Amino acid sequence: MPDPTLHGNGYNCPACELRREADRQRTVFGSTDTPCNQCHGTGRIAKTAAQIVAEQAAWTREHYWSQKSYV
Repeated sequence: MPDPTLHGNGYNCPACELRREADRQRTVFGSTDTPCNQCHGTGRIAKTAAQIVAEQAAWTREHYWSQKSYV
């Protein structure tokens, strides 16, 4: 579940972002409330477990393992 209160488990839906931008330009009529095909109306898209693990491993390689001295 792409919870917006949890950091790093999802990202904003690009289709909904484009729709919001178009709605700002059409201020007279407002939004049309059509369901999004990508996020199904939640506004967030969840990352897969593999994406989360890969990001955390990359962060660890950069910030932790590079600091260790292997002497």
